[in-house]
Amino acid sequence: MITLDKNIGGKAANLVRLRDHGYNVPSFTVMDSDYLSKKLHPPSSDIRSAINKVHFSEAEIARFLPKGHVEGSFFAVRSSGGDEDGTDASFAGQFETKLFVSKETLVSAIKEVWLSGYSDRVQKYREMNQLDASPQFSIIIQLMIPATSAGVAFTANPVTQDPEEYCISSVWGVGDGLVDGSLDADNFYVREGIIRHEIATKSFIHNYTDEGFQKRTLDHKKKNIASLSDTQILKLADTLNEIQKMYGAPQDVEFAFVNTELYILQSRPISSMNIDLSAKIVWDNSNIIESYPGVSSPLTFSFIKEMYEKVYVQFAELMGVSPKDISNNIGVYENMLGHLRGRVYYNLKSWYQALAMLPGYTLNAGFMETMMGVKSSFELDERFKSSRIKAISRLGISITKMLTAFIGLGRQRKSFLKKVDTTIQQYKKMDFDAMEPEALERAYSQFEQLLTKEWKAPLINDFFAMIFFGLFKKHVETIAPENHEQLINQLLIGSDDIVSVLPMRHSIDIANRILEDPEAIQLFSGEANQVWSKLKNGALPSIYSSICAYLDRFGERCLAELKLETISYTQDPSRFIKILQGYIKEPQFLRKNDSGSDHQLRNEAEKEYTSLTKKGLLSRFKSTFLLRQARDLVSNRENLRFERTRGFGIVRQLFSSMGRAFASRNWIVNERDIFYLTKEEIFEAIKLKGSVDLTSTIDTRKEEYKAFEEESLPERITSYGNLDETVERLRHTKIEFKEGDLKGIPCCPGIVESEVMVISSPDQVEGLDGKIMVTTATDPGWVSLFPTASGILVERGSLLSHSAIVARELGIPCIVSISHITQQLKSGDVVIMNGATGVIEKKSNG
Repeated sequence: MITLDKNIGGKAANLVRLRDHGYNVPSFTVMDSDYLSKKLHPPSSDIRSAINKVHFSEAEIARFLPKGHVEGSFFAVRSSGGDEDGTDASFAGQFETKLFVSKETLVSAIKEVWLSGYSDRVQKYREMNQLDASPQFSIIIQLMIPATSAGVAFTANPVTQDPEEYCISSVWGVGDGLVDGSLDADNFYVREGIIRHEIATKSFIHNYTDEGFQKRTLDHKKKNIASLSDTQILKLADTLNEIQKMYGAPQDVEFAFVNTELYILQSRPISSMNIDLSAKIVWDNSNIIESYPGVSSPLTFSFIKEMYEKVYVQFAELMGVSPKDISNNIGVYENMLGHLRGRVYYNLKSWYQALAMLPGYTLNAGFMETMMGVKSSFELDERFKSSRIKAISRLGISITKMLTAFIGLGRQRKSFLKKVDTTIQQYKKMDFDAMEPEALERAYSQFEQLLTKEWKAPLINDFFAMIFFGLFKKHVETIAPENHEQLINQLLIGSDDIVSVLPMRHSIDIANRILEDPEAIQLFSGEANQVWSKLKNGALPSIYSSICAYLDRFGERCLAELKLETISYTQDPSRFIKILQGYIKEPQFLRKNDSGSDHQLRNEAEKEYTSLTKKGLLSRFKSTFLLRQARDLVSNRENLRFERTRGFGIVRQLFSSMGRAFASRNWIVNERDIFYLTKEEIFEAIKLKGSVDLTSTIDTRKEEYKAFEEESLPERITSYGNLDETVERLRHTKIEFKEGDLKGIPCCPGIVESEVMVISSPDQVEGLDGKIMVTTATDPGWVSLFPTASGILVERGSLLSHSAIVARELGIPCIVSISHITQQLKSGDVVIMNGATGVIEKKSNG
C-alpha cells in the first residue's frame, strides 16, 4: 500500500491522506520519485531525451496497475510534483494529465506526463514563483470511473473570498471538459444548507465506453436540467466540510458521481486564499435579538458588554473554575458579545469556550444551544477543551459547588429578590435630575455593584434551567417520540406564577374597567398625552390610581426594555395609555384572564406523561423530579429576568438624567445625545468637567447609526479575522432561503386559519383584529399585542423564548424559529398554522 513515507509528491500525498481518512477515492498507484530517478540511471544532462529512452517491462507496468482493474479498464495518468498542490503554488494546469488511457497506451501516457514536468512553461512557472528548478517528480496511475456527473468544488468562494460559501461547478459525464473550458457547466452556491442554482444550457457530454473517450451531443432532455440533484449537492457539501476540517484550510476539490455514489478525485489548497480557519468566530443573535432588537446604542452596548463579563466571571467562580483559569481566559469573558453595525450578537466561540471550562461540556453545549435557540452548533477547537486529566481533577470541586448552589437556590432567589427590591425602592426615592454629574456617576457605580456582585441567584437559576430543561426535553423525546413537542408545551402551560403574563392581565383588567364606564370611554377617545394630563389633574381617580400602580410595578416592561435609549412607560405614561386605547378599540378580541382551559390541558398532559413513564419507583421519581425542576426553573428564569428589567430601568433613568445634566451645561446639544456615547466616554467627560469634544463624536455616530437602521444582517455571521470586511460583504449578499419551507418549533398547541399581519414593531399597529401576528423576534414589550392575536409566528427564538412562554400561558397558538417567514409571507396572506406540529400551510389567495 502507498504511504506518506515515500517521495510521492503533493497530489499523491493528498490522495493517500483522503483514502486513509475513509473518503471514496478511486483506486490508484504511484511511481514515486525514487523509482523514476533510478529509471534515468545513469543521469543525463538532456533529461527529456533520457525520459524518452526509458524502458518499462510488462512486469513493471503490471505492478503499477491499480487494484480493481479488469480487462478493458481505462486509467488516468497524472503528475505529482514534490511541490504540486501545495499552499504556495498549485501548478494548476501546468503538468500534463492523460485520461481514458488503455493498458496498451499506458507507457506512452506515463512518458508524456513525465516529460511535462520539464516543459518550458513549467520552468517559467517555477521561476515566477521562485521554486526549485529540479524538483522531485512522481506519477499517479488511477482507475477511471464511469462518472455520470463530475466537477470541481471550492470550500470557500474564491471570487468573493467568502469562506462560508461553497462553490460547486459540474457537468454531465466526466469533468475534463469543465476543467479545460470546453463544456458549459452548472454552478451551485451553498451556504448553511441553502443552495443557489445557476443552471447552464449544456450541449455536449464527455464520457467513455468500451471504445474509449467520446464527446457527444447531450440528450436534449438534460440540456437545461441540473447535472447534480440537491441531494447530491448537500452530500458533497457535507464531504467538503469534513475535508476542509481535515486539512485546516480552504480546499479546491475535484469530484465525480457514479449515479448516487460520490468519489473524491483530488484535493488541494486554494492557493489564492490565505484564511486561518482556527480564527473562526461565529456571531449569532437568534436569541439575544429578543432583548436587543434592531440597532442598540453605543451606551447600551458599552454597559451590557461589561455586565456580561463581570457576571459570567462570577458564575465561573461559583462553578469552581480556578482563579488561574479565569485569569488565563479573561479574553473569553471580555468578548461574550459583539456590536456589529449597531446590532448585538453573541460571540459563540467565547460562549462555548466559557462552557468548556465546566464539567460535562458535550452534554451542556447541547442544552445551551436549546436555551439560546442556536440552529447549528459551533465546533470548538479541541485545544480549547479541558484535558481529560484536568476535567477529572476539577470535577469533584465543581460537582460539590454545583450541588451546594442547587440546594441553596430557593433561599438565594428569595434573598436576591428582597435585596433588589429594597435597592430599587431606595433609588426610586432619589431625585436624579437634582444631582450633579459626579453624584450621578457615583450613584450608578453603587447600583452597578448590585447588578454584578449580587447576581448569583439568576446565574445559578439560568444554569440549572439549562440543565434540567435539557434533561426533561430529552426524557420526553425518549418516552413520547411521536408527539414530544406538543407534550412538552402542554406540561409547561398553566404556571400561574410567571410574572411575564401579569402586565398584560393587569392592563386588560384596566381596559375592561374603562369599557364599563361611558365617561372613561369618552375620556380615552382623545389624544394619549391629553388623556394622561386629565388623569393627573383628577379625572377618573380610581382608574388613574390603577394605572399608577401598574406603572410603579410594570412601567419598565416595554418594547426593547433592556436598551437604555428606550423611553419606558415610567418615563412617558402616554405610551401605556396608547396600549389601553388599542384594547378599548378592539374589545371583541381581548382574551379573558381565564386559565381554566390551560389547566385542563396541563392535567391531561400530566396523565399522559405518567402513563408513558416506565413502572418502577426509580423511573417515576425521575419523571416527577425532572418535570418539577423544569417547571420551577423555567418559571423562575422568567421572573428573575423581570428583576433585570427593573434594574436596567434604574440605569436608564440615571443616564437619562446625565443627558439632561450634560445638555444643560452645553456639553452636548440634546439630552438624548447621551446615548451615542459609551459609558467610558461619559465618565471621562465628567472627570474632565466637559472639556472634551463630544459633539463631533455624536454627530459621526448619528450618521453611522442612521445608515445602520436601514440595513439588515443575517442572524448568523462567521468571520475569520477581519470582522468589518465580513460584515461589509454580507451587507451586499442576497439572503437565500427555501421557498415554501414553513416549519418551526411548536410552542403552544392549536390550529388557526386566518390572515396574517407582518409587523416589525408593536408600535406599527394598535391591534391585530384577530389576525395571526408574524414578526422577526419579540421581547416583553410585544405582549401588549398578544391579546388581539389569534396566533403568533416568530422567525427567531426557542421553546424558552419570551414569546413562547407567554403564548403558552395565554393559550395562544404559537410557533417560533421559522426561517425567513417574514420574507415568505406578507400581510393579508391566509395561512393555517398548527401550534402542535409547527407546520404552517399557506393558502392560495385565489
